Amino acid sequence: MQKGSRVARVFVLFFASVFIFSLFFTPLISLSSYESLNSVLAIVGPRSISSLDYEEGVERYKNLSRFFPNYRKKGSLHSQVIDFLIDRAVVDNVADEESVQVNEKRIEAEIQKRMEAQGITDLEQFKKSVQVQFNLPYEVWLEDLPYQIKKGQLLQIKVSPPLPSEQEVQSWYNKNKAKVGSEFKFREIVFSPANSSIDEESRVFNELTEIRNKSLKDPSFFKLVASGPRNESRYRLNGGLVNWVPTFELYKSQPTTASVLAQVGGQGKISEVFRDDRKRYCLVFVEGMRPTPLDAVRKGIQGFLFREKEQTSFEEWVSNTRKNTSISIFDPIYIKEHNINNPEEKYNTD
Repeated sequence: MQKGSRVARVFVLFFASVFIFSLFFTPLISLSSYESLNSVLAIVGPRSISSLDYEEGVERYKNLSRFFPNYRKKGSLHSQVIDFLIDRAVVDNVADEESVQVNEKRIEAEIQKRMEAQGITDLEQFKKSVQVQFNLPYEVWLEDLPYQIKKGQLLQIKVSPPLPSEQEVQSWYNKNKAKVGSEFKFREIVFSPANSSIDEESRVFNELTEIRNKSLKDPSFFKLVASGPRNESRYRLNGGLVNWVPTFELYKSQPTTASVLAQVGGQGKISEVFRDDRKRYCLVFVEGMRPTPLDAVRKGIQGFLFREKEQTSFEEWVSNTRKNTSISIFDPIYIKEHNINNPEEKYNTD
């Protein structure tokens, strides 16, 4: 009996040892494996940036980097992604300090607000609009939206971009007259076919072609027809005259006519016969063309310059905030590329 008990005790001790060994060492092996997969590359204030964050950040950076100023693109792609993640962490830290919370409801509200601003009620249509506007897949834009919401809030709380001065507005206008386009003074003749038959369409087209040919020889003939009862232009009582309208304003109501005017050119020119957005046949006679006056585009230029100032001011604020943030770098590629001697000390790029 004693011999049997001793054998039993040996087995118990053996299996207990195996159990203890597995208890202590197996988790250590899996933890070590996990740490190698998710090693810390940097610590930014209370936030850490892991290798998994880096892997996810590479594609985001590639999609978004074209919106960043060139001076933010230093070094290799690897280092640029690390800097991108550090900047985002800086913004997230300050957003937390200022209690700027972005949850699912906040994101839904932001999407709804943007849809209403564009007059869009269908989500699928909005997705297409986003892709065209930002040249980004909708999923990439949506993933970046929380950051954009935080940025908008912090611009109000922490950053105060200056308003553009009159001198800046005038200077931009002088340098970019080609971009603001022209405004036109023109007469229009508009005929609608009585029906959709090919014969009727051809008849109206030929009639307007004849009017164009006669007007090329005698410009006063165009005004005579434009003042007549057949002209369906709402400006008929004024001889079909549309008095000085910028192309960007005309484009809102008559995009095809605006495009045709831009192609026709200067004073005295007559367009070819064209169909407008309501499928009517039209002719336009240009009586005057000049650069769009500053007063007509002043608000637009002010808005554009202010958005530029917002972006510049925000970039400067991120850079300054980063300089005052405790940052430790552990990524070997970044350390080597930036010649960092003591990676555990506070580090900031110039």
